[in-house]
Amino acid sequence: MKIDFKQNFEEKIKLILIDSNSMLEDKFDLMLKKHAAHGLLRSGNTIKETMDIIAELTAKIYSEILSYIDVLNLKYYSSLEEDVSKLAHEAQKQFKIETTAKLKKSAELAGKPQLFERMLPDVEAEMANSLAIFQNNLNTKTLDLKLNTTKSPAEKTLWTVEFIFLAISLFVAGMWFNDPSGNYEPFIVGLTSAMLLIPLIIRRIGKQ
Repeated sequence: MKIDFKQNFEEKIKLILIDSNSMLEDKFDLMLKKHAAHGLLRSGNTIKETMDIIAELTAKIYSEILSYIDVLNLKYYSSLEEDVSKLAHEAQKQFKIETTAKLKKSAELAGKPQLFERMLPDVEAEMANSLAIFQNNLNTKTLDLKLNTTKSPAEKTLWTVEFIFLAISLFVAGMWFNDPSGNYEPFIVGLTSAMLLIPLIIRRIGKQ
């Protein structure tokens, strides 16, 4: 990821995590108070609602990360999807620390601490599902950016040169076919090398 975008994205994710952890704390405390008032604190409802809160906030983190791509007005580059996916995965790992602690606490408050180990795989499965949905949406967004990103003048020029070199190489190959004794091989080798180099230069420009 381009350095300035990466730093910006990392700072945004920190803010998203701070907000998500704060919402987790608030929602969890509010749920406990509500359940205590209705005599439901020491019941499976406390664990279930904790799991629902975790699923809701995990999905919200991914949604906000996707939305921030639009805010930054990112242009497509070859490793965009991979870079954003790595940042999102790291954010989810950090958030999981907090959510796991809340799930364990809810099981203890419900008087069923043994359910923590039993329900944790379900929470992890829901997180994996949210990640899969996020990655699918990210892939769609990346493809859309790829289709709509305008090539820079330098990239357009290089692709034009690539086409010209291709046309010249075909012409020289035709001459060589008609005159096998001619010394055309160095020209073809040189043009082919140049044609292989141009896409590498274009990719390098696209990452800048």
